[in-house]
Amino acid sequence: MDLKQWIYSPDIARWLSEGRDLNLTELTDCILSAPHRTLGEKLEGLRELCREAREERQREDAPRELELLEKKIEMGETLDEIFHMVGGFRNLYETDIFCHGSREEFIKKRIFSLPQPGVQFIREQIREAADRYGIGTDSFFGVLRKFYRRGTRYLDLEWNILLNPKGEVIYCLPETAEAKERGDYRIGPCDYHYLRLPYPSGTLVETMASPFFPAIKGVLVNRAESWEEEFDQTDEQWLVYRDTLHESQDAGIGVILLNHYASFAFGADFILPFIQFFKRYDGTLSESERWLGELGELLRKDKSCFALILRDRQPGERPEGEADRPRAYVRELEKRLRQGETKRLAWEKREMKRKGG
Repeated sequence: MDLKQWIYSPDIARWLSEGRDLNLTELTDCILSAPHRTLGEKLEGLRELCREAREERQREDAPRELELLEKKIEMGETLDEIFHMVGGFRNLYETDIFCHGSREEFIKKRIFSLPQPGVQFIREQIREAADRYGIGTDSFFGVLRKFYRRGTRYLDLEWNILLNPKGEVIYCLPETAEAKERGDYRIGPCDYHYLRLPYPSGTLVETMASPFFPAIKGVLVNRAESWEEEFDQTDEQWLVYRDTLHESQDAGIGVILLNHYASFAFGADFILPFIQFFKRYDGTLSESERWLGELGELLRKDKSCFALILRDRQPGERPEGEADRPRAYVRELEKRLRQGETKRLAWEKREMKRKGG
């Protein structure tokens, strides 16, 4: 399977294509997780994957994984039929739109009895919002919430259906307890343990253009480096980025574990494979971003400074007199590392002298 067709980050797609083979469940998740492919494209991809898997049923893991894949296809086809239905009285559809992961507040709220009028309304609202802000429609995505009418007084939210600006379905995320318990109901990201950014600590990365998250740059920190054997076994990668929300507490420097789907700090309302939206940044840093380059260089020299960053984020642990601006903090961090190294060398010298005496 061509992973570059389904994995949004070209860096991750290239690394996986050149590395270990993914099993059938992981390949299925690659297709379902793709944020840039429609439900129709995903169904076709799943069918092709299923045809190939049937030809390889001699594999020990194939029967169980193949059954799960077939259930995904069946559910996707059912949802596609529901989405194009022209009748029904028990379903209601509520519309919403988001811009770079944040709900658009200045829009009309509407409820429809059929899905397609709701889709058309979302398309119109996205065009109006894009014109209002002078940005492209690709900064937006829509949500069609499907409710089931239970009796005359109750409505149950069954699905969050995510749409691109053209009104095409990207994800179908279930909300009922039964659907959440049965993983085959979900047409969207299910797993992410195989995703890695294949670069060493200190590498500058950025989010790719996406309606799901705002643009952000940061510095990558790995628990195990890409050349180490443990890299493929651990999914612990962090992003150190500019945090404007908590400057008084964290010196304007935020930290997020990249194996999380999403962070509330970025305004995302839906669980998406966060790491898949990153690639290496090779551009020029602005004056306000130069501290990222300095921090990246410092991490490449001595990754232990990341432990100091984490410690400084704990209440009551920040050094006295520390500056609040990121660039000043990074330079203070480098100074503390030099002082720590000087103390360590002095201690080793005393120990060698003591043992020699």
